[in-house]
Amino acid sequence: MGRLLGLITAGFLGLAVFISYVLFAPGILFQRQLALVTDGQPSNRFFVLDAARQTQLVASTTRMAVVGVCKFDLAAGNIVLQAKLPRAYWTLSIYTQSGKQVYGLNDVQAGAAEFNVELSRSKTFLQQLLANAPAEDAAQIENLGWHAESTERYGIAVVWIPLADELMRPAIEGTIKTSRCDLKN
Repeated sequence: MGRLLGLITAGFLGLAVFISYVLFAPGILFQRQLALVTDGQPSNRFFVLDAARQTQLVASTTRMAVVGVCKFDLAAGNIVLQAKLPRAYWTLSIYTQSGKQVYGLNDVQAGAAEFNVELSRSKTFLQQLLANAPAEDAAQIENLGWHAESTERYGIAVVWIPLADELMRPAIEGTIKTSRCDLKN
């Protein structure tokens, strides 16, 4: 009987370790990769990654793309991403520090090459209850239009623009380098 209890305990311990790994490892790996790629870059500033670093951040990308990044910190308030992008195919994705995507947009959906997206912290369940929000809205995050909410303080906004020709890189970089990522006034 003692041996059976030991096997059951070992089975549950193994299951707990497996579930913990599946739940937490991807976020930890994303944080580590993000720290390597954005090392030395200040928060709440937009910058363009060089070709070597962009392949470290987005494994599926090649050197035939331009990647612009805003590493944000919502501690001091809302952040406004003022994007200035070329009239070409592009995507904008916003991720929390643990790697959860909270917002996505592409050139067709935006319908414009210049736009602003405001980033803010989502309200906690308690904050929404105190604000007398309807019960069905209490657990929802508003990521609509030109506004995105993050459940975490830190995160990253990534603009990805594929290149048809490597010679286009300087022109595309010149265009998106004028983008900004600052605290909302």
